[in-house]
Amino acid sequence: MVRTPLIGLVTDRKISTSGAWVDIPTDGIPHTYLTAIEQAGGAPVLFPALSVHLEDPGRLLDGVDGLFLPGGRDLDADLYGQQAHESNDPPLRVRDELEMALVREARRRGMPTFGACRGLQVINVALGGTLTQHLGDEVELTPHRDVVGVFTSHPVEVEEGTLLERIVGRQSFDIASHHHQSVDALGEGLVATATAPDGIVEAVEAADGSFCLGVQWHPEERLDPEGLDLMKAFVRASAESVA
Repeated sequence: MVRTPLIGLVTDRKISTSGAWVDIPTDGIPHTYLTAIEQAGGAPVLFPALSVHLEDPGRLLDGVDGLFLPGGRDLDADLYGQQAHESNDPPLRVRDELEMALVREARRRGMPTFGACRGLQVINVALGGTLTQHLGDEVELTPHRDVVGVFTSHPVEVEEGTLLERIVGRQSFDIASHHHQSVDALGEGLVATATAPDGIVEAVEAADGSFCLGVQWHPEERLDPEGLDLMKAFVRASAESVA
C-alpha cells in the first residue's frame, strides 16, 4: 500500500467567536489549504506556532514528508532589517521564526517545500532576502490587492525552462491574488521565475533544481487547473522524497 505523504503546516493565531465563547485566541488555518492538499493526494498535519517548537524545529519535520507555507499576516520587518511600514499587519513573531527555521532545516534536508503568498515571502526572508513592504508606494496596488478580503486576478508570465513552467505547462495564466508586499532582494540560492505585468516578482524557486518553490498567489483558491497542478506536483515530490 502506497503511503499518503504527510504535509506539515504552521498555524496562525486569530481571535474567534463561537456561540457563547467570545474573542477566544485560536490556533488554526483556513480550511481551503487543507482541502487543496488533500485533493492533491496529501495529508495535512498542523504545527501550532509555539515557542517550544523553536528548541528543535527539526523534530517537526521528522514526522512529515513535505513543508507547506500558507498565506497570512505580514512578516515582522525586523527579521529582514527594516522598520515596519505603517500598513503592515501586527506580526506573530513566533510563527515567523518557526516557519523560517523550518524552511532552513527543510532546505538542509532537501525536503520539498512549497509556499503560497506569505509563504513565498517566508522562504525568501529565511534564505537571507528582503521584501518590499508596501507595493502601493511603488506601483498600482489594485491588481495585487484591491478590496481587503477579496481576491483579485491578473496574469503572470513564467520563465521558460523553470520548475514552475514544467509543472503548469504554460508560460502565462491568471492567478488569485491578495497581497501588498513582495520580494525585493532575492534570498540565497533562489531565482525569480514569474512576474506580474508590472514587473513584480510572482514566483521564486531554488536555482539548484530541487523542489523549493514559492508563488505570490493563492493556488488553493484557484485550483482549476494550475493551482491543483502545483499542489499535486508538490505532494508528488514529497512522496518521492521518502520512497
